[in-house]
Amino acid sequence: MELLRGQPAVAAARALFASPGIPAVDVDPQARGGGALTVLALATPERAVLVDRLATPDLGALFAAAAHPFAAEHAKTVHRALLRAGLFAPARWACTHLTAQLLAAGRDHDLSLAGLCARAHLPAPPEAAAGMDAWAARLRATAAVVGAVKSQLKEDGLVWVSRLEAAAVAPIALMEHAGMPFDGDAWRAVTFAAERERRELETKILQALRKAGDTDLFGAATLHLDNDAELKAALTAVGYPLADVRRETVAALPAPLGPWLARSRELLKITSAYGESFLAHVGADGRIHPTFEQIGATTGRLSCHSPNLQAMVKGTPHRACFKAAPDRRLVVADYSACELRILAEMSGDPVFAEAFAHGEDLHARVATAVFGKPVSKSQNPELRERAKAVNFGLAYGMGAGGLARATGTSLAVARELLERYFRTFPRIRSFLEQSAAGGLERGFAVTMTGRRLMLDPGTTADSRAQAERIAKNMPIQGTSADITKIALARLYRRLPAFAGAALVNTVHDEIVVECAAPDADGVRLVLAEEMQAAGAEVLKHVPVGVDSAVCQHWDK
Repeated sequence: MELLRGQPAVAAARALFASPGIPAVDVDPQARGGGALTVLALATPERAVLVDRLATPDLGALFAAAAHPFAAEHAKTVHRALLRAGLFAPARWACTHLTAQLLAAGRDHDLSLAGLCARAHLPAPPEAAAGMDAWAARLRATAAVVGAVKSQLKEDGLVWVSRLEAAAVAPIALMEHAGMPFDGDAWRAVTFAAERERRELETKILQALRKAGDTDLFGAATLHLDNDAELKAALTAVGYPLADVRRETVAALPAPLGPWLARSRELLKITSAYGESFLAHVGADGRIHPTFEQIGATTGRLSCHSPNLQAMVKGTPHRACFKAAPDRRLVVADYSACELRILAEMSGDPVFAEAFAHGEDLHARVATAVFGKPVSKSQNPELRERAKAVNFGLAYGMGAGGLARATGTSLAVARELLERYFRTFPRIRSFLEQSAAGGLERGFAVTMTGRRLMLDPGTTADSRAQAERIAKNMPIQGTSADITKIALARLYRRLPAFAGAALVNTVHDEIVVECAAPDADGVRLVLAEEMQAAGAEVLKHVPVGVDSAVCQHWDK
């Protein structure tokens, strides 16, 4: 196939963009891998064009003028390649991989382009590596399948969620491209201090165990505290038989051994996850550029890896190493009790709805209603904590067993607490029961935007109970994920008004923007506005709350 350059390339591309349907775009393998973009491929189902990008300087203006979405196999990868090349990247993408995920609805389906073509009864595309003609044919297949699956998306009620996923590709790609500001020297200092503290604690623990037991058995050369089996055996030998050696379990042992072991276990986790190896993820620009999986969980939530910034615990010294330059700021905002607001909307419970409408403390309001006595953060606070555990537990499909563990009570007390709760809030009970029954009857759980997750009740009581928990939880958690993605798309359109402002991270219902220090207050206002507007697109009766802060490092 001919490689076009200059004005002939622009004319051919313009003609493709004017054709009916959604044109497909791909970049050469080198660009997909992070290298320089040299060849750009464009296609409709009928025609493909290969463009010499370096010899076609007007290509960026052509993309900027296009108002329609574009199609791609892995749209985020293509979008990032366009960003690296300095080309205007589309605001919306019809991504075949994301479309396949939506249609699969959690089932183990073939998510490749070939799998999606088979679902749409189209011929299997050739592999792009077979040559330029094969690459062009594959891209024509990409454009064809995007049009062919529209009816399936509509039939499955996935039009809304497919549109929000299409709009979320660009901001997610931008987050990866921009990266998080990072202080590597501070990270090394924190890691060194944590490793030194762990070594000091291990010395104390080994000495304590030697005093309590056989010195030969518990010699420093033979006992490895990071080996669960060895530690469990050693504790049993000195009179502390434990079911496991998790941090919360060993913390219950008498002082000072219990606190030492708990802190040692915590430090082991920190140094293994956030040690020197983490620095391998620092980019050439000194920033952290993680990879986000747009549909990283069956609920629709994003996941993050290489590295996983979602695992960074708030308030830790390591997290404080993500900090902006002196003349820059991080603006951090998250939704306030988003899952509970969704539960209020979906259940129609008047107490929940009224509490959110008037900005009340929902947990205190619920505790007062359930226990029949005044409750606040200062008055009977333990009852507020119990109500809080039930509120969030129900939003995540928790049963009596999970509630007992969360509140440290017996199973009988947890069951009584749930029963009292449901007597007080019958609409919550009715909604959850209907979600479980309806989900199993339909065969899938569904969010307010139409995202689906297929359910398999299995043949046992345990498998059915697990399917019921998913049917209760997925609509709430999935709707929360959808609201966050809508917010990302809205912010992608608003933030260019602030020079140098960019989305740099998101963790579930939290969004982080980096900007110039003088713009921080304006960005904070826009961030809150767009997050609230995103919630209002989905929740029509319950207001969405957003908490925000301007900071030098990633914290709130």
